[in-house]
Amino acid sequence: MDKIREKINSIRAEADAANAKVEELEAKLKEITLEHTQQEREIVSLNHKNKQLEDELETANENIKELKGNEAEENDYKKEYENAMHKITLLEQELEDSDKSLKETTNNFREADVKAEQLEKKVEQLTNQLAAEEKKNEELEAKNKELAEQLEEINKQLDDM
Repeated sequence: MDKIREKINSIRAEADAANAKVEELEAKLKEITLEHTQQEREIVSLNHKNKQLEDELETANENIKELKGNEAEENDYKKEYENAMHKITLLEQELEDSDKSLKETTNNFREADVKAEQLEKKVEQLTNQLAAEEKKNEELEAKNKELAEQLEEINKQLDDM
């Protein structure tokens, strides 16, 4: 009987060891299950965070595209501005040249106007002088005619004598 008791005690010890092992394994299983649950939560959290980051990345990419579009548009506006400024510079230069040409033309016109006035005065003087000379000529012709008549009369009287 001692052997049986020993065997029972041995089996009990094995059973206790097995129970202890089962409890230990159950505790480990519980711990692993808890870790697994925490890891699943962390995976869900990381997936959610990953989704948010993907959304932010997509938004950032859209913003980059928009900014690049704005930059291209800004470059277009800058080129238009530069072209407009170049045109303005050319127009200002053309305006200065036109003003200079206008001043020269105005001066030339004034000089021509002064010369025309001088020539008009000279023409008037010459016209007056011509009129005076014509009057003098008419007077001389009349006097010449009168003298010619007198000479003819004297010649007639001389011939008659």
